[in-house]
Amino acid sequence: MRIFIILLSLTLFPMNTFARDMATWGIVGTKCSQTISSTNRFGQNGRDALSFSIQGFLTGYNSHVMLMDLQKKNRDKAKVINKYSLPDITNMVLSRCRSNPNKSTYIVLIEIWRTLPNARY
Repeated sequence: MRIFIILLSLTLFPMNTFARDMATWGIVGTKCSQTISSTNRFGQNGRDALSFSIQGFLTGYNSHVMLMDLQKKNRDKAKVINKYSLPDITNMVLSRCRSNPNKSTYIVLIEIWRTLPNARY
């Protein structure tokens, strides 16, 4: 019963969030400067949000590439996206974003994705 009340209250009372500008793409859909700003602003929570967004983006991108390859619409192969740990990839993204803050974060992720080894399927 307690869980039901909590879920009901979460759906009935809108929550104030800081994601107004990121509702469509999330934190990886912004420019690197905004990604860095968000992770700095929210500390570990911001870094965790970035990590989870990275994980979702890479998984989705990899799935898209795999489907396109299996349908013979593209020759790109899916990648082994767990070659590095999530904190390692997060650090790579932040490092590359700091070196080029005007670049889009998702472009940085695609560049990192391209360096990963091909998956076998």
